Amino acid sequence: MRKVIVTEFMTLDGVIETPHHWSFPFWNDQVAKFKHNELFSSGALLLGRVTYEQFVAAWPSRTDDTGFADKINSLPKHVASRTLDRVEWNAKLLGEPLVEEIGRLKEEPGGDLVVHGSANLVQTLLAANLVD
Repeated sequence: MRKVIVTEFMTLDGVIETPHHWSFPFWNDQVAKFKHNELFSSGALLLGRVTYEQFVAAWPSRTDDTGFADKINSLPKHVASRTLDRVEWNAKLLGEPLVEEIGRLKEEPGGDLVVHGSANLVQTLLAANLVD
């Protein structure tokens, strides 16, 4: 069974929005190694609409020497949204009911489903006891 793993950049007072505005001063080799290992052990990304839109606007055109961009671009993405009609970037819209759809994804073979950001989605997952 796949796990749902939530990973967040969060301030001590609970802010997770726009981490690029406040988290970069804390970036170091240890954080980079952790994020690299985290991504490379992922089987797919599970994203809310806002995070998906931010990621799809930034990642497809990126490259790097470590293969991080290639990995994030190649991973399957599952997007929870009630407003999007279509997605791209190796992504699939999740159906309703969302909790049941994610439960089915957990049952599929493959690596863990990793949630970046996606605060509203995370709250739904926590309420449904789907976060491992």
